[in-house]
Amino acid sequence: MNELESLKSIFKDRLFKIPDYQRGYAWTTRQLKDFWEDLVNLPADRFHYTGLLSLKKLDKSIWTIWNDEKWLIEDRGFRPFHIVDGQQRLTTFVVFVQSICELLKSLKEKQKQKDEEIYLGSFILKAIKEEYLVVENLH
Repeated sequence: MNELESLKSIFKDRLFKIPDYQRGYAWTTRQLKDFWEDLVNLPADRFHYTGLLSLKKLDKSIWTIWNDEKWLIEDRGFRPFHIVDGQQRLTTFVVFVQSICELLKSLKEKQKQKDEEIYLGSFILKAIKEEYLVVENLH
């Protein structure tokens, strides 16, 4: 697909893995500051362009050996992908969302609240976590 997509649609029911041949996370403070400044200085009527992502949909022969995540594909209908290009940007986004969630949970008035009781704007913290970070296996 060669069209612009929101991060919400990119993450929708998808499971991402970084293939073994990819280098590890390598962004430095400089890239992280650039990312943050891009977000902070973004006008309210504009969207942040994260760049191109290259994803490879995986065959069943590959994901069936994933013991920890296989239930997401089989039970929840997630589609498995390798991140061929764009791993640094997607990882930074996930770390950014995780940091926001941790900050919210650390606020004195929120510390005793459950994730489903904490809001970021009109979004429930539990929903944000499930959409971008982790889905709990209740089995």
